[in-house]
Amino acid sequence: MPQPIQRGLSGRRYKIYSAETGVSYQYFFDARYTVVRPEGQGPGSDFVFVVTADQGRPLVLRIFLSDRALEAWRAAHGRSLGPSEQYAAAKMRLFRAFDEEERLRELALALIVDENNIEDLLAQLELD
Repeated sequence: MPQPIQRGLSGRRYKIYSAETGVSYQYFFDARYTVVRPEGQGPGSDFVFVVTADQGRPLVLRIFLSDRALEAWRAAHGRSLGPSEQYAAAKMRLFRAFDEEERLRELALALIVDENNIEDLLAQLELD
């Protein structure tokens, strides 16, 4: 298994997110891995989160941040996203999934940040 390029804090603590669907999620960031997705998404990073919903069984969600998304952001804004901003993009995609998706277990590898949604995901953070 590849080594993570970033790990969550030791002594992981769950954070809570109350979704628009009424479900209360508990989650923590586990690790970030450099990967190449075989589904044609190319190279990027998987941000791995451990999630429980309403005290259910934990599940692992991988938010894929594509290198294409990072390049699109750089081209549009004249600067690269730093590591904490990249984490923010992944976390915003996680929150969107919490708010919009009812079957998260089925989406374990389908949550992506790409050139089509990075602007929308980061817009509310006003990063410029």
